[in-house]
Amino acid sequence: MQILESGGEFIKKLRYIQNLTIRKKLQIINLLIILPSILFLTITLYNMTFMQVMERTLRSSDHKIELIANSINTLFNNIENFSKLAVINKSYQSVLNEEGREIQDLEDTQLMYVGLTSLLESSPYIDSVVIQSAQGNKMYYTNNITNMSEKNLSVYPKEQLVEAKGSAVWIETFESPFLVNGQHNNLLSIGRRIINFSNGMTLGYIYININENRLAKLYGNDEEGIHSRLMIINSRGTILSSNEPHRLKSSLDQQKLDIILADQGSKSHIGDDGKETIISAKALDKNGWRVVYEVPSKELMKDQWKINLFIIGYGILGLLLALVLSIVFSNWITKPIIRLSRAMMAVGDGKLDTRSPISSQDEVGQLAYKFNDMVGEIQQLVDTVNLEEKQKRILELRLMYSQIKPHFLYNTLETIRSMALMSKAHDISKVVKALGDFYRTSLNRGQELIPVIQEKKHLESYLYIQKIRYRHLDYTIDFVEEIGECRIPNMLLQPLVENSINHGLREKREGALCEISGFIERSKDRDVLCFIVKDNGKGMNDEQLQGIWQQEQSHLDLSSFGISNIQERIQLRYGPEYGLTLSSAVDQGVEVRLRLPLVFDRQSAAAERVGKVYDI
Repeated sequence: MQILESGGEFIKKLRYIQNLTIRKKLQIINLLIILPSILFLTITLYNMTFMQVMERTLRSSDHKIELIANSINTLFNNIENFSKLAVINKSYQSVLNEEGREIQDLEDTQLMYVGLTSLLESSPYIDSVVIQSAQGNKMYYTNNITNMSEKNLSVYPKEQLVEAKGSAVWIETFESPFLVNGQHNNLLSIGRRIINFSNGMTLGYIYININENRLAKLYGNDEEGIHSRLMIINSRGTILSSNEPHRLKSSLDQQKLDIILADQGSKSHIGDDGKETIISAKALDKNGWRVVYEVPSKELMKDQWKINLFIIGYGILGLLLALVLSIVFSNWITKPIIRLSRAMMAVGDGKLDTRSPISSQDEVGQLAYKFNDMVGEIQQLVDTVNLEEKQKRILELRLMYSQIKPHFLYNTLETIRSMALMSKAHDISKVVKALGDFYRTSLNRGQELIPVIQEKKHLESYLYIQKIRYRHLDYTIDFVEEIGECRIPNMLLQPLVENSINHGLREKREGALCEISGFIERSKDRDVLCFIVKDNGKGMNDEQLQGIWQQEQSHLDLSSFGISNIQERIQLRYGPEYGLTLSSAVDQGVEVRLRLPLVFDRQSAAAERVGKVYDI
């Protein structure tokens, strides 16, 4: 039901559009053609500028991460070089060697602390320096460290330093268990094993701590108004340093980590919150660490709205221009059509002296020229029709005179009937009455369509006269009550009955029977009116039947006029799906089956006829 309602609404809208003026239709068509083009061009320009801005943004991100990675690599290399110099420092070697004298140890110890202080001041990113003996019982550290103990040094992985065999080992971010400048700091460290130059034995370990907060400031500065995220991560996605302190030591989600590890340059990424970010990553030289630059796309493309505003303004301006031009040109094109339409409406109102002005030689101009020519001919035809009307009145008077003859016949037959009754000749009176009824039904006041019940009365009058003529003839008429008011063409069944009597029953001396029946038959999913005229006469063979349809005269002198005329009348009025069918066999009689549409009033019957004749 809902689908049918939707279909009905669509049909109403379609009819509304069809009923619009040509001018409005042209304007709508122009908009339907121009609007998609402008929208397509606008969207294309927007996408092109967006892709170009995005490409420049990605290149800018790649360049930025390259600079940051170079700065960090330089810092780490410098600190690593500082650790190499510290390992070969003679004071460190002497102090950590247990064979030194006490006085010598004191002097070397002072030199060691001087060296540690010098190392601390060599770079602003070095937070503190710690040296531990191989046995772990001796610790030397810069003077900004307090609360130092052997237990606090367990945060440094001695086993990795031993396995490194003198190479530098970078230690991931940790919170210092000791105090540096009176507070606990987040540190990244580089550690080395200090080896005795004489025997290659381990003398101790040196740890150079880098302040993570100061390191973040190295790369954490960004353009004003851009809220980016810069960080250093390890291969597992753990954040070792970040310009957002609360994210320190947290882990990246796997999807983002896969993009970073792919090493394919800057990439766009849409997070779980639906926000798009641009991620750039660069591998550092140390320990597989990576520096990551992540910034929201809208931050880098914040000036894109200016370009978008220009494109949208261009689209709106183009649309307004197209609308104005569409109105101007549609008015120019439809103005002659409107003038022609007004002229036609004036002629339709009876003003035959109206003419349409011709302003061009195009199709509309040619149409206006033919219209003016046609109106002139119509004026001539009107004059002719007026003349013919006068002649028609004369013919109507003649027709009235011609109708006097059948009335004279009816009156004469009624006079004969009255005389027969006066003479008590009742059989003659009945025959005369049947003859009068027969002719009244046949003439039917000129009406072409009559009810079935009237046709039945006509058949009864005709068959009564025939039974008086042929005493051996018998008949039955059986029409169902429902078809009594159906309209059928006048004089349709009587010729069939007449053929049946003249060519099938007249020469049969005994038991001659004519059966006429009428009923409603179901055919091809619809009801049709069906009549059967059947006799028990001598019948016909196939050749004789074929001769009837070929409008030939058979040896039985059976005129094809009755059959072919009725067939032609039916099919001209109702179409080829209705009409007569004959079936017969020698000595088995003839059966004629007549099919008509069910029509119950004059207007439907007339419409049925017009539809079939003009093939509507």
